Amino acid sequence: MRVKTVQINWHDKQPIFSVDFDHNYDNAQHGGWRFATGGGDNNVRMWRLRSPAEREADPNVPAVEFLASLNRHTAPVNVVRFSPCSSRLASAGDDGVIIIWRQVDDAHNQAGRTDQLDDVAGDVETWRPAAMLRGSLADICDLAWSPDGAFVVSASVDNTARIWDARDARCVQVLADHSHYVQCVAWDPRGEFIATQGSDRSLRVYRWVAGAAREVRTGVDVAKLAASHYSMPTSEGRRQRLFHDDNLVSFFRRPSVSPDGRLLATAAGVQRAANGRNVCYVWARDQLRSEPVLRLGGLAKPVVATRWAPCEFEARGETCGDAWVASAPRMMLAVASQSAVSVYDTEVAGRAVGVMDGLHYAAITDLAWTSDGSHLLIVSIDGFASVASLDHSARALPLRRAAPLPETQPSAQPEPTVAIPAQSVPNKSGSRKRLAPTLLSTL
Repeated sequence: MRVKTVQINWHDKQPIFSVDFDHNYDNAQHGGWRFATGGGDNNVRMWRLRSPAEREADPNVPAVEFLASLNRHTAPVNVVRFSPCSSRLASAGDDGVIIIWRQVDDAHNQAGRTDQLDDVAGDVETWRPAAMLRGSLADICDLAWSPDGAFVVSASVDNTARIWDARDARCVQVLADHSHYVQCVAWDPRGEFIATQGSDRSLRVYRWVAGAAREVRTGVDVAKLAASHYSMPTSEGRRQRLFHDDNLVSFFRRPSVSPDGRLLATAAGVQRAANGRNVCYVWARDQLRSEPVLRLGGLAKPVVATRWAPCEFEARGETCGDAWVASAPRMMLAVASQSAVSVYDTEVAGRAVGVMDGLHYAAITDLAWTSDGSHLLIVSIDGFASVASLDHSARALPLRRAAPLPETQPSAQPEPTVAIPAQSVPNKSGSRKRLAPTLLSTL
């Protein structure tokens, strides 16, 4: 594993709050991987991470190429997320507006637009708003797309999560079960569940009851609360809180669901243990109403983000008795605390396969994987991003983009799981003028 902080002017020296890769980007045609960042300068910016072959051919070429700056937000951008089935991008932030962006070709842009206020000197690509979703009463912290790209769920500091129809630009349901800020959301890749986390120390799981229907009627709920988690019993007969309260110095608690939909990893976990108070709890899909099945502990600081690699990997070949879930594919999970990132392999129980610490001067805010799981991008409040290149012992399997599965109830017989013991780990612009970022050094 190799990691390097890319020293470029990402967002005018303002914090980077979010990052996401476009998994529908044509790597064969363009090379490398396209990704977006959202920052404290009120902008969304598009970039391309060059492939290893490009970087090896010319060591002096920067690892990251600037593509475009998207300037419609009027406040810091807290989250950027690409649709899982297209290259549309959703962004949101402190202005309470969700913007869905689409790329347009230059000919269409010149013929269909008379204002060029959004164009930035140095832009390689042109992006325009396809829709603007208005209705949130406060800052939006997080977003997640439905697997078919038809809906978006948002998390807001007005204590609600809202489900939006991205095609009609309307809110179809408000989830108001949290008693404090809803800080993050995750959508099950099978299309059956939505998970929300908030500073009320709770995790809530909603069941998608609209099924695979493409039309949603006004006034009819599309999601219903299926499970809530605040605490769990201890060996002493008492109950222990599962998550940090609102005193946690972080605006984000980003959960994520594994690419096969079997495991839900959560942030801001807390426990009473000799090896550390901070933990990442993992729930099994068929045990969402029960206690977490895994605890990834030993973290020096609270967990602020989790992110599964979007692909599965070939098994190592030998019998893996210490796998997280029996008969499950091999997957990778990145867990970011405020100061470090740990990478876990679901075929290796009890410990992280890699730990990256001391990368940034300020707290980490988000993570993103390339489509093949070969690179992990880490962003921070200090305004910089780090790229980790992971050497896997097995190649990535093709990304799955199947249609959402039919709605199902949790099975009566849970999949066999193994509880992993805790393991110690080493230690928010005034001018409209935007220039292409300045290269300070190369990767």
